[in-house]
Amino acid sequence: MRNKIGLNIHSGRINGDLELLKRDIRALAQAGFDVAEIPVHGVDAVVNGHLRVGRAKQVKEILNGFDLEYTVHAPDRLNLRDFQYPDVHRKVFAASIQFTAAIGAKTFVYHQGRLKSNDSDVTEEEAREIEVDELSDLGKLATSEGVTVCVENIHSSITHLMKLLESVGEESVKMCYDFAHSYINSKKFGYDFLRSVQLAKPYIRHAHVNDNFGKGKPESAPPYIEAMPLGIGDLHLPIGWGCIPYEDVFRAMAGYDGIYILELQERFFENGYSMLKGVLQDLREMLERVEAERVESAGQADG
Repeated sequence: MRNKIGLNIHSGRINGDLELLKRDIRALAQAGFDVAEIPVHGVDAVVNGHLRVGRAKQVKEILNGFDLEYTVHAPDRLNLRDFQYPDVHRKVFAASIQFTAAIGAKTFVYHQGRLKSNDSDVTEEEAREIEVDELSDLGKLATSEGVTVCVENIHSSITHLMKLLESVGEESVKMCYDFAHSYINSKKFGYDFLRSVQLAKPYIRHAHVNDNFGKGKPESAPPYIEAMPLGIGDLHLPIGWGCIPYEDVFRAMAGYDGIYILELQERFFENGYSMLKGVLQDLREMLERVEAERVESAGQADG
């Protein structure tokens, strides 16, 4: 089984520049990737919770120029547990689902919500229940648009996210497993990282891969120029630069037929085609090595 491999289009790098979007997509297509993950916020597709239909058409015209598949990533600050502007967050979510459908993508990735300090009296459990209700409703919209919402782990353990998805109970709301986030959180919360991959596999419809050293928090770190030398935070490094045991991860993911999106920090785009090709080749070779090992082991067992 050959998994499709994609690359994120970095939102801060693009920052609304569609010519740069086109250039970066061309680079990843030339490097041999199968998929590009498009950030809603990076292409200025949504304003105050409303989809810019004309902008979505512009983006689609660019994307149609390449022989690639596409997935979509939500604005990083989209948060169904935000009670300062709850209505706007719901509208942004709905508009992002519509954007996903408008560009012909099938997968929309949303960072799991988090209750932040505010003036409301909402408890953690109440915030969770509200997010469950919102995801249930938005999941129905996703179904009507032919989109799967993949909730990405970031703030909590994998088991907490699994329970959230069970409570939502919609076929159109599944998991995006970010291995880098989970690796950091496994150190923070003290859970078995590889065991969490095995437990989560039935819920996973999308996956993010990149490397780090398991230090700090997934959602915060020093400025990158300081964090990288210290190895702190969610560094979005190429596979093999950090210490996440990816060969073991891919062994645990045997049978997964979805997409792996390689999420790289924007500085790794600067060398364009040549570096991206090498990063993809390293990841592809690792996946093929693990698959060959699995096939050989299965053959020996049958013999």
